[in-house]
Amino acid sequence: MLKLDFGGIIIKNTQFLNILQENTIYHIISGSTAYGLATEKSDIDEKAFVILPIEYILQLDKDWETETFHSPDIEFHSLKKALLLLRAQNPTMLETLFVLDSFIIKQTEYGKKLRDNRHLFLSKQCFHTFGGYARDQLMLIKNGLKRTSKQDYNSHLENTLNTMHTEKKSKYPLLEKGELKINQVYRNNLGKVNVDYTVNFNNIPITQLNSVVSELSGTIKNSNKRNNRDRKPTDKLFKHAMHLIRLLLMGIELLESGNLTVYREKNRDFLLSVRNQNFTWQEIFDITDDLFIQLASAKTNSQLPEKVNSNQIDKLYLDIARDYYDNNTI
Repeated sequence: MLKLDFGGIIIKNTQFLNILQENTIYHIISGSTAYGLATEKSDIDEKAFVILPIEYILQLDKDWETETFHSPDIEFHSLKKALLLLRAQNPTMLETLFVLDSFIIKQTEYGKKLRDNRHLFLSKQCFHTFGGYARDQLMLIKNGLKRTSKQDYNSHLENTLNTMHTEKKSKYPLLEKGELKINQVYRNNLGKVNVDYTVNFNNIPITQLNSVVSELSGTIKNSNKRNNRDRKPTDKLFKHAMHLIRLLLMGIELLESGNLTVYREKNRDFLLSVRNQNFTWQEIFDITDDLFIQLASAKTNSQLPEKVNSNQIDKLYLDIARDYYDNNTI
């Protein structure tokens, strides 16, 4: 049985699950069920946000962030980790605050405060995150069909790196004052991807710069491995196609309306028909090409702010954490 070590406090997995459940402030059903796209074979996925008791926070070891359990499939995230992902406009995390009320399993006053302030986490930067997740699905499909060109790989890597830049600037505001620019994505004589960069910063903490460089290197390394990955059965690829189109539709709607509709009632039949292989791959690629164009147009015309207000999000975190510990600490 898995054991977790919190600064000398060793807890069996089942005991820790109880602690997570007792200190959950927000717990929802996510995934295909929340999208309205579940089939009889679909698993039920859940996500929960947790504020651990103070004795697990005031430890010298690294902060606990995430734990996953199965049967049912549930991801527990610390409140801090959840807010960082929300601030970066991670699509699967944003969805948690916009699911239908009927998919909320548990919501304390602190969970309600998060949900009431969910629009703090929306900005035009969701163009990069929703578009980036969609491009990941597209690459997975093309690679699975063995239809990926060198240009596809290079373009995908460039888009991935641009999305990473956006997330890093959200996490480290000092990066806004510098320059981190992709000049060229190309393959060397050995077929390995290389990237030429312009990097120019003043007064940036070495920890932040190291984080950026590490993620850049990791992204390029993963890109070089992709040729040997993502070989999946055709039916699985059509499922990815459904989620590719869903992500683009959600991103477009979010940029146009300033709201995120998770339950896809309006286009449920269309999305399920994609999953059920009622379209050819060329038709699917034509549809996604058009949706990517619509996504770019929606960003141009969007009334959402350019980026989230990090100060307001920091204040929300402080208010929730302070009130929680004031009321739950002996």
